[in-house]
Amino acid sequence: MAYNGATICLNGHVISKYAPNHQKRCTECGEMTFSQCGHCGAPIRGLAEITGVVVLGNRPYKRPGYCYECGEPYPWTEKILNSAVELLSLDDELDIETKTLIKNSIPDLLIDVPTTLVAVAKYNKGMSKASEIIKNAMYNLLIDVVSETAKKSLLG
Repeated sequence: MAYNGATICLNGHVISKYAPNHQKRCTECGEMTFSQCGHCGAPIRGLAEITGVVVLGNRPYKRPGYCYECGEPYPWTEKILNSAVELLSLDDELDIETKTLIKNSIPDLLIDVPTTLVAVAKYNKGMSKASEIIKNAMYNLLIDVVSETAKKSLLG
């Protein structure tokens, strides 16, 4: 299967799911755009092209969080992870152990892996002690990027 190249900005706005290096800056936020992994140089995958199949209409595209080649997080994923850690540091009601529990659970909330449900349990346990401001901010930060398994568990 062949993939188109994609162009995505630092904040995760998809500029193009069909073309790499579509433009240098994002029209939504002004940040720089990326078309390849900053760690290994692999192209960011856009929409897959299926030989012999014609698709009419708009095809859905899920922005990748991690490089398929080296496994490192893309800049927008790193930004989410770093923002979550920064939010946790603002909560004076949480002790270091609880902050560490929550922080270590977040990467497995973003992807569907065997440890995702364990991460959900750890996250919920830690966040039960957090202030309402931090709970709401973390929810709003993570709700659009957590995996489907995590989303069902966190919302259901």
